[in-house]
Amino acid sequence: MNVSGGGKGDGPDTSSPGEGFELYRHRNAEATRARGWHGLYWARRTAEGGYELRSVPSSLGEPSAAGGVMPGEGFERLYERVDPGEYLPPGG
Repeated sequence: MNVSGGGKGDGPDTSSPGEGFELYRHRNAEATRARGWHGLYWARRTAEGGYELRSVPSSLGEPSAAGGVMPGEGFERLYERVDPGEYLPPGG
């Protein structure tokens, strides 16, 4: 399942937004897909044990945006770490 609909060069910049960020996907993303949400976030642990979130752009030209911080326990219950190669087209 790729976020963009096409080949190399026509999707969003899918490179990590910064050091320490890993790709996570909502555990129920398939059920929410009908609403157009891919369920992906870049996330990294904070010193306090939460997760700093950044959006994964879904179209060309969209930047990754800050999504705030989510408590660790809730984030780990709702999201799972995934391999970017399985969910994202080659990035810039």
